[in-house]
Amino acid sequence: MHEELSFDIRGYDITSWIRSRAIPSSTAGRHTVTTWKDWIGTSRSAAALLDVGQANRMAVTLDREPGFKPGDALPPGWHWLYFHDIVRASRLGGDGHPALGVTMPAVPLPRRMWAGGELVFHTPLPLGAIANTTATIRSIEEKHGRTGPLYFVTVDHEVTVEGTLALSESQTIVYRELPTEAAAPGGPAAPGNAEFSDTWELDSTALFRYSALTFNGHRIHYDADYARTVEGYPNLVIHGPLLATLLLDLAARQDRPLGSFRYWARSPLFLPDAFTVNGRRAGKNTALWAASADGRLAMEAEAFDRKDGSDD
Repeated sequence: MHEELSFDIRGYDITSWIRSRAIPSSTAGRHTVTTWKDWIGTSRSAAALLDVGQANRMAVTLDREPGFKPGDALPPGWHWLYFHDIVRASRLGGDGHPALGVTMPAVPLPRRMWAGGELVFHTPLPLGAIANTTATIRSIEEKHGRTGPLYFVTVDHEVTVEGTLALSESQTIVYRELPTEAAAPGGPAAPGNAEFSDTWELDSTALFRYSALTFNGHRIHYDADYARTVEGYPNLVIHGPLLATLLLDLAARQDRPLGSFRYWARSPLFLPDAFTVNGRRAGKNTALWAASADGRLAMEAEAFDRKDGSDD
């Protein structure tokens, strides 16, 4: 079975695995890169203006008024609009991402999936400020599931403003073989006990805009022929980070102090189908999930309230 259609990494509990990759208290230094294993501990840094116009372009992409102004706090998850990999066209791979070995390790499998991650919110990111980020490859692990070999790459990010840590992030990217045939969407059933939810019905223009805003060249989000014939999808794929952003948006509107957020991809969502983002309170935390129109679980997450007097 085509694993990303159901995120079917057989033999592994992806939720528990990503939980085990929780953000560490420190990151490693730089190393000389000769093989993919030598990427572990390597870091790269960048700076970005948290441009108000970029945030307003995201607002209108979500069909909202462009009312952001300098000094406003950047909404959670919108940092993905900044800190792009600036890579020459000649160094891109066939999928539209930077070729393996350019910004990510040259593992011997071509197909990239955003599996999940964790965000810890320390202090708001103010629009109009200069922010700095450091990304460090913490680990690269080779696994074997029923559908073949897999490589898990965990990348840690720290975002600071004027030397103050604002955001810590851990991302897990999974690589595997390209599919040999297309498969129908599959995946576990979504919960049915939401206390609050939103329904979204995106189109190809929205996906194109989000790809442009995040400088994400992955062709599965805007090239339907590529998505079908090369990666085996039935249609354009909705971005994993966009789903996580919409879950964060739902959580942030519950008038609770957001401290951290963990999320796990379960199965992809496709155009033109509508989908929902949902949540329910669980003590001081919030259980969140995205679901397809036919009830498949697409992404699940946990939002944790900020603890008084702490960063998490």
